[in-house]
Amino acid sequence: MIIAIHQPNYLPYLGFFDKMKRSDIFVIYDDAQFNSRDFQHRNKIRTSKGWQWLTVPVEKKPVPIKEITIKNNVDWSSVHFTAIRANYLKTPYYSVYENEIRRIYEMRYEKLIDLNMNLIHFLMKAFKIDTKILYASDLGFTSKSTERLLEITDALGGDVYLSGPKGRDYMDVSLFEKKGIKVEFQNFKHPTYKQRYEGFVPNMASIDALFNVGGFPNE
Repeated sequence: MIIAIHQPNYLPYLGFFDKMKRSDIFVIYDDAQFNSRDFQHRNKIRTSKGWQWLTVPVEKKPVPIKEITIKNNVDWSSVHFTAIRANYLKTPYYSVYENEIRRIYEMRYEKLIDLNMNLIHFLMKAFKIDTKILYASDLGFTSKSTERLLEITDALGGDVYLSGPKGRDYMDVSLFEKKGIKVEFQNFKHPTYKQRYEGFVPNMASIDALFNVGGFPNE
């Protein structure tokens, strides 16, 4: 049983879904501390000038991601949808998904987690990923760092914990070894595919791949 754990990012890049595809259970780390320098409320889309950020305005407080509220005093949603439509309208598969992506952006959200999970579920369906999704906050653990990851993996019956590559920098792998749980580190190689604009820029929001090639690339 392979368990992976990840924060609920905004418009996640392909590596997020690669990790999900490789897992039997994918735990949304919704009670991790919000990090404004990460991808929890922003991501990049491809443009004729290279790329641009799409950033959801939020109340930046030292609280768990699930408690982060969106600043709805600015019309961020129509700005994001307009930017997406302008840059992907002429891609081969944008029209297939336009109604659904429009519907998501026309909804009103108070919490960032609700927006992010709507987009994540939309992309899971589009990429035909049926991995089971659970939420860390529902599991009741309050420990930190490696101990938390271990407790979640063990409680779910995992014999393999799939970590992102940055886990090498902070995880105490020996704690997993003592429990007889193997740690594997994701080795995601970003695929190259034809984008609308000349050249290839990797690590965009995964809607870039969806709209350009109609699914998860190289499948």
